[in-house]
Formats: sequence, C-alpha cells, structure tokens
Amino acid sequence: MTLLNSLGMAAVAALLSAATTAAELSFDLQKELESAPPGKSVAVIILYQSEADPALLRRTLRHQKRAIRRDVVPRTLKQQAYAVGNRIANVIAAAGGDNTRILWITSAVAANVPADVIDQLRQDPDILGIRLDQVLESPFPMAGYAAFPEWNIAVVAAPELWRLGYLGGSVVVATMDTGVDGQHPDLAAGFRGGNNSWFDPYGQHATPYDRTGHGTQVMGIIAGGELGGSAIGVAPQAKWIAAKIFNDAGTATESAIHASYQWLLDPDGDPQTDDAPDVVNNSWSFASAGVCDTTFQADIDALKAADIAMVFSAGNFGPAAGSGVSPANNPGAMSVGALDSEGLVASFSSRGPSTCDDSLLPDLVAPGDGVQTTDLSFGGNPYYVTVSGTSFAAPHVAGVLALLRDAAPPAGVDELESAIIGSAIDAATPGPDQETGYGLVNAVAALEVLAYPIDLDGDGYGPALDCDDTDASVYPGAAERSRDGIDQDCNGFDLTIKVHQAVYGHDGTSLLLRASSRYGAQAALEVVGVGPLEYRTHRKDWYINGGSADGYEHPSVIVRGTEGEVSVVPRKPTPRR
Repeated sequence: MTLLNSLGMAAVAALLSAATTAAELSFDLQKELESAPPGKSVAVIILYQSEADPALLRRTLRHQKRAIRRDVVPRTLKQQAYAVGNRIANVIAAAGGDNTRILWITSAVAANVPADVIDQLRQDPDILGIRLDQVLESPFPMAGYAAFPEWNIAVVAAPELWRLGYLGGSVVVATMDTGVDGQHPDLAAGFRGGNNSWFDPYGQHATPYDRTGHGTQVMGIIAGGELGGSAIGVAPQAKWIAAKIFNDAGTATESAIHASYQWLLDPDGDPQTDDAPDVVNNSWSFASAGVCDTTFQADIDALKAADIAMVFSAGNFGPAAGSGVSPANNPGAMSVGALDSEGLVASFSSRGPSTCDDSLLPDLVAPGDGVQTTDLSFGGNPYYVTVSGTSFAAPHVAGVLALLRDAAPPAGVDELESAIIGSAIDAATPGPDQETGYGLVNAVAALEVLAYPIDLDGDGYGPALDCDDTDASVYPGAAERSRDGIDQDCNGFDLTIKVHQAVYGHDGTSLLLRASSRYGAQAALEVVGVGPLEYRTHRKDWYINGGSADGYEHPSVIVRGTEGEVSVVPRKPTPRR
C-alpha cells in the first residue's frame, strides 16, 4: 500500500464504510492481479450503477424529431452518468490512478489504477464490475481477385438513385476504423472539415491519417469518387468524418472505442448543435467467432436512440454456422455478409445464427469479394486496390443508407432499416436464411418501400428539397417564425435576429442600430443598403452607427444575416430643444 497517500487512504476508506457486496472482477483481471507486483498500474474499465439507459432512451424517443433526439440523448447520458462517474474519478485520482476518462455513453470509467488499490475500489456500492481495458487487433483486407471496378456499385442499384438526383450530398457518414487517408484525391473533397470531424483517441494525429489503409478502403466504398476512371463509392457526394479507433501499432483499446462512440454522438461537445453523422460504418470485430460479447451494446443503443444508423461487418470466419462476431451479432446491430461478382456467398463470410439471440446473421449481404476501392495515396496519388472481406460488404449498406437518407430526410433509422430489409433481393434460397439474411441490399427498391410520395405534406416541395416533409409550414422560402427553434425556410438556421435599438440621426440619413443573434459572430449581420454591422465580442451583439439610409421617406430597414432577415422601423430621434 506504499503508493497510497493519506488522501487516497481516506477516500478508499469512505467507500469501504458504505460497502455492501463487492463488485465482480473479470477473469482476465483476476489473472493479471495474481501476477502483478505491488504498485503496478493496470488499465481497467470500471462499470458503475447509473440512471443512464440508452436502450430506454431509444424506445422513448423513437417518435421524436431527429433534432430533438440528437440533443436529448447526449445531454441526458452526460447528466446521468457524470453524477456517479465524477465521484469515482476523484477517488481513483486520490488513490494514485491516472489517465482517467469518464465514458458516459456506457456508464463507465477508464483509468490506469495501481493493482493493490483495485480490491478496495470494488467495495464501492455504486461499482458493478471491473475488467481489463481489453485490446483488439486492427482488421486487414483479405486477398482479392480482379473484377470490373463498377460491378459492385451497379449490383446495389446505386446509379438508379443517382439518376434521380440523390448522391448523398445532404448526408454525413462516419467510419470507426484505422483512420482515413485524407489526401487521397477521391476522398479529400468529401471530408467535412472543421474541429469536429476527426477524432484520434490516442492523440497521434491531429488530421485524417491511415497507416494500414483498411479505413481508407472502407471509406472509398462509401463515399469515393470517380477520378480513377470509374465510380467506386455508393454515395459519392456524402460528407465524411472519422474516428481512428486503431492506433498506429494496429491495436485498439476498449476505452478508446467507447470514447470514439461518444464523440460520434456529439462531435463538438455541444448537444444543441447537430453535427452527429447520419450513418456509422463498423468494419471491425471485438470477440472471437461464435462468441457473444455485448461490451458495446449500450453504445449501439445510444447512437440509434439519436437516430444514427449503425452498420457492422458480419465477420470473415465462414462457412461454419454460428461464426458471426461481436458487435455484429449484438441485438439491434445491422450485420452484413459478403457476395462475390457471381452473386454467390463468399466462403469466408460468417454465417448465423447469432450467438447473442439466435437471430439471423447476417441481416443482409452486399458485394465484398473482389471490390475496387481507394488505397493509401502516399501524398495524394490516385492509388486503388481490389479487396475482399465482409469489411468491404458493410460499407455498401452504409452507402445505401446514406442515399436513402438523402432521398427521404424525414425517415428515421427504424424506417430505413425496415426499408432495406423489406426490399432485399433473395441471394440464395428463397426467404430469409443464415447465409444471406434477408438478401442483397437494393437502393432503388428500398426507396420505393419507404413510400414517401413526391410531396408528403402538400406544401409543394418533396423530400429531396423539403427539410421537413411532414410539416406544411416548413419548406424552402417559407416565412420564418423568430426564435421558435424551427428552421421554417430550410436554410439550415432558426431565425434568431433581434433588433434591440434602431434610431435615425437628426439629419434623417445616418442610422444607429444594435442587434443580436443566437449564432453570435457567425450571424454575419448587415443592414441592406447601409452596410455590415460590427460584432462586439465583449457585448455579444452587432452594432452600426453611421452609414447612409433612405431616411424618413422609407421608414423600414432590413437586417439580414446567415439565418435570414428581419424588417424593423427605426424611430425618429427625439426632437432637439
């Protein structure tokens, strides 16, 4: 106990005084502790009791609008998880632990903790269990064979949606993988950019990077372009973001994956700004074939509660039955197996049933054997590679989901999943089976199943242009209602401009005007015919004093900015005496 200072002793003793039943230690952690010398630091995940319940949130919010779900889910999980998590983190720090991170998405704390402290920590009545922060190896492409580069794109019927004008341009896709080579010419333009589009939990790279190429190959199938002479991406105009869950050594820790999922749920850390992706592709596995591991079940539930579609590769352990992997075999996970260019199930593609709940596995199949995609560019060169594996079948489904969200924005995750499953084309024996699930994903058939008419709410704009095709008062060019939290005119902003002061000068031409906006310095306010306003950071308002105006003969002026415009009638100055 030499590493415990007096403060650490007091903190742990306080836990012991309230203890009831000791928390469970995982078998691998027990083995680690048996051989650990005194004072050795052990990387662990500490699961604790909290009111946070992603599965319950998913059920209760399923009928709410997407913007509400993406605000409520991260905010609620943070509030509920931090209540206990902060206290446990403080105790760990006092006991000599470090690298402590609260994983609010799954009610856990990750930390490096002295081995001789763990037995005391497990006495905390709020702690449910402690396990090693597990490590997994990054996936790698299987050998492929030459095939016509575009065959896979045609097989999922993506070009049919392109011809209707749906190429994914309004959608954000994300990958959890080895990273992305952001310099590849077929991917560079699609990166969303900003400080909320790239996450490296290991802190090795501040901008998109991929050492092995696996993540770059996956992203190319989702959103690659056609600079190589053929179209390789299912949703070529989609914007992409990425979480680099595997470090440069090719390994990932459980805590880094949890941290990446909660970053995806709220990339900029502000639940009130909706910058989460629409679709997340997961071409990796955490457990051996045929094993059910629900380590990331809460993460899946949380993202789906926020109306984010999740896609997982079924695994490359076929053709044996029950050879799926986690988290693809978790309840609610959309798993994808692989077909070759002849329409046959690839021998390596994992089969069902799911060892978690005996359900179908995979749910769907897509091209995944002999697929051409982007490869490491080594500084911006247009390099490509032919790959095989369910890792490359899954992004086809992710890309189709992106096209469907682009074509029918109001459709929620449950509707999208139902559409692609209900419209899938039999790829083997008639009906659902444990080799191909419900069949081959088909983009155009899925759009027809969504059954969105040209104009659902009768306002003259269909779902391709209408930002809410369920509300007739919302459409491009509609009159905005100020500060109601709704974007009536579909310009991407609620109208929040508020004019606090507007008065003409005594000569009737100069204008004094002060206004504010919830968008702060991004509002870019101006008075039409007068000029731009100046943003005053210390007052958080916009101001103009001078310029020229039409004066008393045209009493109203227009204040315009990023979010829209408002009309105001400046008052005449108080008469001089």
